[in-house]
Amino acid sequence: MKKQVLIALMTLIPMTSFAKVADFGSMITENAAAQKELHESVRGNLQETREVVAKDREKIVIVEAKGTSYNSPTNKEMLRFAKEKSSAAPSQDKQFDRLANEIRSMDQ
Repeated sequence: MKKQVLIALMTLIPMTSFAKVADFGSMITENAAAQKELHESVRGNLQETREVVAKDREKIVIVEAKGTSYNSPTNKEMLRFAKEKSSAAPSQDKQFDRLANEIRSMDQ
């Protein structure tokens, strides 16, 4: 009797795990289809919104009658990116060290 129960369990366990895997695969395909449908819906809504906004948008141009301009001095260092600021020339000590290393390597 114990052997029969054991055999029955041994056959049922792989069947249930296979059923779970098949169900998991179908869940993935359903999820992918739902996701694709959602993306298409969002794209359609976005396109409709763009068209409505483009129709309702008016261009406004402001022209000043006096035509005066305001100039102020600007620090060019302030307008640079951080990478441009840090890529300045190396210090004189570093240049001397590099030169000394090159001379040493030539002597060897």
